[in-house]
Amino acid sequence: MESLRAYLARYADGGISREEMIAAVAAWPMQDRVLDPGHTLPDHQDNTTDVLAAALLNQQLTEGDYEEILRRRRLG
Repeated sequence: MESLRAYLARYADGGISREEMIAAVAAWPMQDRVLDPGHTLPDHQDNTTDVLAAALLNQQLTEGDYEEILRRRRLG
């Protein structure tokens, strides 16, 4: 399966339609963040909700995209 980061990058580059991206990411199997207090550097773990938040901050997603993904995840 493609990583969430890679998928969102393809969307930001125009390779995926908005509706397709929202439907896919809303159904994406998200992983739980693995936190290790002894490991202070970024772990680059993918397929987490943190990746969605980073995509919003990096302007790969709009606020509307982000809100719609979260809305559909709650409903699904």
